[in-house]
Amino acid sequence: MKRKYEQQPRLKLYYFDIKGKGEPIRLLCAYAGIDIEDYRFVTRDEFLAMREGTRLPFSQVPMLEVDGKHSLVQSCAIMRYLGKLGGLYPVDPIQAAKVDALMEQETDTFIGTTVLTYGRRFGIDLTPDVKEKSYEQISDEVLPGHFRNIEKCLRASPTGWLAATDEPSPADFMWYVKLSLMAEKKELSEKIRTLEDFPKIRALMEKFESLTPVQEYYASKDDHLELPDIAVGKP
Repeated sequence: MKRKYEQQPRLKLYYFDIKGKGEPIRLLCAYAGIDIEDYRFVTRDEFLAMREGTRLPFSQVPMLEVDGKHSLVQSCAIMRYLGKLGGLYPVDPIQAAKVDALMEQETDTFIGTTVLTYGRRFGIDLTPDVKEKSYEQISDEVLPGHFRNIEKCLRASPTGWLAATDEPSPADFMWYVKLSLMAEKKELSEKIRTLEDFPKIRALMEKFESLTPVQEYYASKDDHLELPDIAVGKP
């Protein structure tokens, strides 16, 4: 849904040239018609130089610069801000809290794979054998438990969106991107990557990918997304 703003803030996203935590921000802006400059670091040294300065409060990205003077960081805070700007964050406090909970739950669900991928960032250095066993346990036990909870949310939603909003909320953008990236993670079992046992989540993916602004966004990119098999119902 495209929206017009009389005085939209000047927005600039700083992130790497990958999907990661930047992609939900890009997609939300594309859907809501929010103009944003999508700056992608050319080299890691460029990021490190910025980190040494004062523009990154927690020395990390994504960072959303607003009107050239405000630096917003932390993905959930950025998504909440943009959701409010684009009319995708609920005004009702209860529904807003449900959106917040779903964004936080996305972090909780995938914290294990995050630690396994970026162990040293957390002060954890695991052997390849331990990592392999951990991925097996995450595939067989951890992620299925979390996904069953998300299935319950979707079964209770009359709109098909996670928080029962009329349009996708910031939570839907975050979950969509994370699940898409999960589908590419070969360390996880094929059953988990294809969401074989979770039809409501698969339906959410397909619903999201059917949105015209999302399709237009990826069609405009040279490195446009190959829609994952889980979205189109392939085994």
